[in-house]
Amino acid sequence: MKSIINNQNNELAFLLEILDMRGKESDAYLACLNNGPLSATVLAKTVNVHRAAVYQLINRLLKKGYLYTEKNTINSKKQKFNAVGIGKIKEIIASKQKQLDDLKNNLSKITHQKKVAYDEDESSIKTYNTSHSLKQIFLESPSASKKNIFLITSVDSPENIMNKKQFLSFSRDLKKRKIALRIITLSDDNIVSNKQNYWKHPNINLKILNFKQFPFGNGFLITDSFLLIFSSNAEDPRGIKISDPAIRQTYLGLFLLLWEKFSYIPEKVKKNIQNDTMKLIPAGYFYYGEGITAKKVFLDSFLMDEAPVTNQEYLKFIKETGYPSPNHLKNKKIPLGKENHPVINVSLIDARAYATWAGKRLPTDEEWEKAARGSDRRIYPWGNSFKQEFCNILRLLGGTTPVKSYLLGRSYYGLYDMAGNVWEWTETLTDEERKLYILKGGSWSNNETTAQCSYKTVEYAEKSYDNIGFRCVKDLI
Repeated sequence: MKSIINNQNNELAFLLEILDMRGKESDAYLACLNNGPLSATVLAKTVNVHRAAVYQLINRLLKKGYLYTEKNTINSKKQKFNAVGIGKIKEIIASKQKQLDDLKNNLSKITHQKKVAYDEDESSIKTYNTSHSLKQIFLESPSASKKNIFLITSVDSPENIMNKKQFLSFSRDLKKRKIALRIITLSDDNIVSNKQNYWKHPNINLKILNFKQFPFGNGFLITDSFLLIFSSNAEDPRGIKISDPAIRQTYLGLFLLLWEKFSYIPEKVKKNIQNDTMKLIPAGYFYYGEGITAKKVFLDSFLMDEAPVTNQEYLKFIKETGYPSPNHLKNKKIPLGKENHPVINVSLIDARAYATWAGKRLPTDEEWEKAARGSDRRIYPWGNSFKQEFCNILRLLGGTTPVKSYLLGRSYYGLYDMAGNVWEWTETLTDEERKLYILKGGSWSNNETTAQCSYKTVEYAEKSYDNIGFRCVKDLI
């Protein structure tokens, strides 16, 4: 019986990850699922939110279909709320899949509408009818992306898209630009091994779907700046190149949904997520920046350390590698009582060395900000009002505090110390000539403005101070 319950919990956790149900939303849903029906008052106490704020939380969950009630008025004192079960959650996920499928099936209508709407922009949609044109677009695609290219195709060999010489040139360009090509392709029992060999390359990740899982008749190439829809029939080469971002993002969302759905079984995802030191930041949009200048940005899924790297963790790295110690860890000894404090006096170079040793990397400015604020544009990791008691800031304590000391200060995704305690290095370079990199999060010695998710400062890569630390991230794919 215990095994069955654990399996159900594992499945539910995986489903909630797919739905991007995070933070207080997840807490409220699980509280109602395990102990419901609950009144708003009880729910507010259970998930530790203000009574006035709990109705906003309930409204969002009702609107998304995760909670339900028999009453018609949300402000009724007698009203209680319950959570839908696993079966309903699966239906919601299936509905989202159908929405993507409908968009895919109606592509011709969408592209026609966009073509009409963008008549003044001749580069929005272009049609190609020769294999030479399609090959040329493939060869140019690495220059149109910064990090990833996504390909959906049913062909068994890259030579059906470009010849061997062109493919070698294409793969070299991927390696030179440090771009990953992710391919979803159709399974064929007779040539699966050939497919894996044909597309084998350090910068290429291949996932093979069976016929039922593969819902495409055409191929798709997705870069940062355009979507190419092309015929998989080598005898009838034709394609359409679309630069409209709305259509491109529709297909990118479909690609990522398929990639994660069929590439990561629940146990594998759960193994990563249940690592006590990291949290999953799911793929999706968030608003990056401050106020009216904030822009909508899409990021892939990644894992982030739940808290900044501690003195104890950094000392282990020093002992195993012989790397030089920071000033406060002289003689490879941690000051009494500061084992679980964030490591300080580390430069960007030091942070990179640790991340490489740990099999991780440092986050970009955008990744850090999404992990701090989530998708609801909150100002601080915990919400929109500054709470002095939620973080170590304003020099009130005279130095760092142990990580995970501020439970109420956790971010949207459950990360600790995203405001205050120590500034955190990112890999985002703002001044190439002077080698200035962005730091985020504020520290114990700064004011409340620096605790805002969008706030940033810069520092030279080789500098280290008693209020600068770091945390790491890891790619899922």
